This record gives sequence, structure tokens and C-alpha cells, in this order.
Amino acid sequence: MDKPSNPSSHEVVAWVKRILKVEKTGHSGTLDPKVTGCLITCINNATRLVKAQQSAGKEYVAVVKLHGKIDKVKKLEKAIETLTGPCFQRPPLISAVKKELRVRTIYEAKLLEYDEKRDMGIFWVSCEAGTYVRTLCVHIGYLLGVGAHMQELRRVRSGALKEDKSMVTMHDIKDAQWYFEQYGKEDYLRRVIMPLEILLVGMPRIVVKDTSVNAVCYGAQLMLPGVLRYESNIEVGSECVLITTKGEAIALAIA
Repeated sequence: MDKPSNPSSHEVVAWVKRILKVEKTGHSGTLDPKVTGCLITCINNATRLVKAQQSAGKEYVAVVKLHGKIDKVKKLEKAIETLTGPCFQRPPLISAVKKELRVRTIYEAKLLEYDEKRDMGIFWVSCEAGTYVRTLCVHIGYLLGVGAHMQELRRVRSGALKEDKSMVTMHDIKDAQWYFEQYGKEDYLRRVIMPLEILLVGMPRIVVKDTSVNAVCYGAQLMLPGVLRYESNIEVGSECVLITTKGEAIALAIA
């Protein structure tokens, strides 16, 4: 869903739980209250996938405000480029985790636009889970020697889901539930709530025979007689998904 600005991620998820009248909800990684954008909200059984989603890569678009003039925009581009790869970060003072130094990888970052009058730049960044873009903005300021802070932030991708037709607002969720309760029609609700398999489409698949699905669900190891077919590109130690012949996800597995 598209998280609105101001409420915290936990509040938003709690509201979803109340609106949809479900037992369990979880989300794909906390967004600060002022940050907007992609927050995957899992309900009931799908909540088990939260752990896998929280560690997935994220993409952001941020507005950085410099505290002074720079003579060339190239300098800012260079600074942003310098900060790719593994970076040391200490989480900001206002955050919910331990303030200890840690390394987070920034896969790619590029400057989209720079306004010289207002000393503000917009940049896109693709990074590992747990990267603080706020800290990254401060580091850009250090590299330029003028100081900088993060003005605004939006998450444009979280794991498998990005900003596209699949993203819904808080209002959509409320309206879809109301429409379902008033008229008993579930088409709007089905558009808002997607099957949990959508998070797993990028993963290599192993199709399990119908006869052994139940055993695997109760914790049995997957043995060769239970496998119907599998994809060819599965490496040892990589994560894959076990599915039924109908295409329903059974479990996440480590090959």
C-alpha cells in the first residue's frame, strides 16, 4: 500500500487490521512517520512472509537539502556516486534500533534533478534493507563540505512490489471493505488484497506432488519422491518457493 505521511508504520498496519477485521497483520519494514510510499502489509497467513520481505532490497527517491551553495552540480553527482557499495552507517538519533556502527550496501544511486536556487537535489537510490537514507544525506553533505539533510523521502520499491497499479491507498482499503459489506461484492476487495504468491513470483520454484503437500505443511522434509518438477537454476543455499500443482505457495525453502 501507499503509506500516508505522518502516522507511523505500526499505526497504519493497526488501522488496516481494524478496517479489514482480520486477526493478524505485519509489514515489510518500518517507514518513518513522515516518509510515504511502498509499505507491504501482510494479513493473516501471509504475515509469515514478513521476515523474508523485511530483508529484501528497497528503492527510494529522496530530496536532499544542502546547507550551502556548490559551484558545480557535477560535485553532487560525484558525491552520490562515491557513496555506492558498502557504506558505514550509524542510525539517526530518532530511530528504533541500536545506535551502533554498521555496514549497509548501496547498490545504485543517481541524481535525478538539482535546483541551484534552493540548493536542493532529488536522487534515486537502490539499497539493502536497513539503510538509512537520512544518514546517507548527511554523508553527502560531509563529502561536499557544506552539510546537508534529508528534506523528504518516498519508498518506490520494497522487495517484489513497486509503485504501480498494484499500490493502493488507505482510502481504497476502507472503501473496498465498505463496498463488500454493503453490497456483498468482492471485486474491489480482491483488487486491494492480493494473493500472497505475488511476493514470491521472482523466486525459483519447486512443484510438489499433491500427495506430499500435507506432509510438508506439517513439517516433513521435502524428499525426492514428492517432487514433481523444478526449475533448473536453483543453486545450493539459495531461497526457493515450494508450490502445489495449482500454483499455491506451500513454503519457502533453502535449497
